[in-house]
Parts: sequence; C-alpha cells; structure tokens
Amino acid sequence: MSGISVLVVDDEPLAREGLALRLAEYENITVLGCCNNAKQAYDAISVNQPDVVFLDIEMPGKTGLELAEQLREEGNPATIVFVTAFREFAVNAFDFQASDYLLKPFSEERLKECIEKLSSAMDMTQVVDQHKKLGTLLSRKTGNSIDSFIHSLEVSNELSNNNELHELQRIISLKSGSQWIRVKLDDIVWIEAAGDYMCVHTINDTHIIRKTLKQFEEELDSVHFPRVSRSAIINIAKLSTLTPNSNGEYVAELGNNVQVKVGRKYKFCIEELKPRAC
Repeated sequence: MSGISVLVVDDEPLAREGLALRLAEYENITVLGCCNNAKQAYDAISVNQPDVVFLDIEMPGKTGLELAEQLREEGNPATIVFVTAFREFAVNAFDFQASDYLLKPFSEERLKECIEKLSSAMDMTQVVDQHKKLGTLLSRKTGNSIDSFIHSLEVSNELSNNNELHELQRIISLKSGSQWIRVKLDDIVWIEAAGDYMCVHTINDTHIIRKTLKQFEEELDSVHFPRVSRSAIINIAKLSTLTPNSNGEYVAELGNNVQVKVGRKYKFCIEELKPRAC
C-alpha cells in the first residue's frame, strides 16, 4: 500500500484536529499539517506538495471550491477530498475532479473506504509511471514500443485466456471525479439520471459519473440492463417484483426496499421483464 501525505483544511478547530488525529492512525498516512483557511492552505500546498488535501468547502473568505478551482487551473497535482456538512455540494465536488467527498459527520468505515480508494489510486499512478519507464527502456533496447510487445503476448495467449476474457467483459470502467474505477456489472443495481450526472447504484455504494443515460444504453446489454424510464436503467437480475399502479404504470422492486418507476413510454419492456424476473 502506497504512503500518502495529506493536508487537512477546515475552519472549525475541532473538525480539523479531529480529522487529523483520525488520519494519523493509518500507517500509510502522513499528516503534513492543518490549515484553517484557503489562503493558508494554498501556501502550505505550494511548499509541502501533499499527495491529498482534505478540504472543507464552507470557509470564511475563499471557499474550498474556489481553492480547488485555483489549484486545478494552475495544474497542481494534489488530489482533493472535499469534507462538507452540506449534501448539495456533493455533485459540485466532481466538477473540480475531486477524488471523493466526506459528508459530515462521517463514520470510521466511510473514512476507511476513502483511504482505501486513495491508496488504490496511488498504486495505479505508480503502475502507470513504471509502465512509462519500462516503455522507454524497451524502446531503447529493441526499438519496439511496449504496446507492440504486450500485443504480441496477448495474441499468443488469447485462446488460452477465454475464461479471463469473459470475466473482463463482466466489468465496466467508470470515471468518478478524477479517478477511473472498475465496477462489476453484477454489482450494479440500477442507474439513475441526476441532471448532468449519473448515479450508478451498486450493492454497496453509489458512484457519481459525468455521463449520459444514452451512453450507458450503448455500452450495456439492453437484455440485462433495460431502460425503464426517461431517467433510469435497471439490472434485470436484481428485479424481484413488478407491481402495476392504478394509472397503468409499474413499479420495479429491486431488493433492499429499492423501488424504480417504469414509465408508460417503456411499457413495451414489461412483458419481456415479467417472465424472466417475476
């Protein structure tokens, strides 16, 4: 697991010091310091170059969002994790390519999840850097690119890796904020349109993705992931019951008390869905 240097920025002393103490309990986390406003944070980021900044949004003077925008415009590589007590800021956070956001008050489990996500991203960054170094070395020694070399290996192993290929096809890559994450299709429960964003609801989490429902329709198999309204796609494997309303529409029950309305325009799906899932 990669070591991560962090800076904590919050105008509330208890919240600031409390988060710093909680972060310090993780072996792979080094807390470089704490700041109580955006100006102080900007100076500290410039000097210390932390890997991650845990950044409060609502602060006197310049807000956390404004600081994140400034850092992005200047090309600062620090990863941003927004910390806020206001749920409505969650979607805005991803406009600034934030890695994650923590909604106050957050549990130890939620913080652990955030740290694991950051660690995975750091590990991936190291892999990419190593890939570039290996590519440069291979090019110098053989005159071939690493992609050409890997392609030759993939072709020779293609027939023997059918099972692995099948597993790979059951995974979708999604860009959440500034990070790419891999999600098993079997874990997706439903996909919901939320303005310019999509909420991909999985068994254990929700990922906010900058994408259109139409793009998901094109990427996913409509037999397994049918669109059931102007704003929803469901995983047919998660469908437990399909109940008609008095107005002629249906409500799809997806387990764990998740209910999704099936729009009239998409009623043609009903007869196909009912025999397979209900």
